Amino acid sequence: MLKIAFLIILAFGAFNAYQNKFSANQHRSAQTHNQLIMYSLTTCGYCKKKARELRAENIPFIEYFIDKDKKRMQELNNKLQQAGYKPKSYGTPIFDVHGTMLPNNPKMSLIKSYLTEDLRTKCCSSSPNAHAY
Repeated sequence: MLKIAFLIILAFGAFNAYQNKFSANQHRSAQTHNQLIMYSLTTCGYCKKKARELRAENIPFIEYFIDKDKKRMQELNNKLQQAGYKPKSYGTPIFDVHGTMLPNNPKMSLIKSYLTEDLRTKCCSSSPNAHAY
C-alpha cells in the first residue's frame, strides 16, 4: 500500500513538473515582427470562432490555412521549433503574436496581452496567400 501511495505521489510530481515546463514554453518567442498571425485549419470550428472574436474586437490579423498551404505549415513548424516547442501535434488555432508563439487555441485575454495599440490600428500584410482581416 505504501508503494502505491509513493508511486501516485511520484506520478503527480512528474505531471506537475511537465505542466510547469509546458506553461513556461507558452511564452517563448520565435522571430519578432509586428503582425498577428493565426494558423488555422479550414475545418476547425475553434479557428472560425476565434476569427469571429478577433473581428468583433476589431483586431487585424492574418489567417493562414495550413491544411491548404504546405509552405505555411512548414513555416509554422519551424517557428514552433525555434520557439522551443517539441515536435508534436498542437491544437489549432495557433497564434504568432509579434513573434511569440501561442499554440492550442489560446484565450483572447492572452492574445490581447501580447498585442500593442499599433497592431490594432493597422492591417498586418498584403500577402496574396494571406487572409487579412
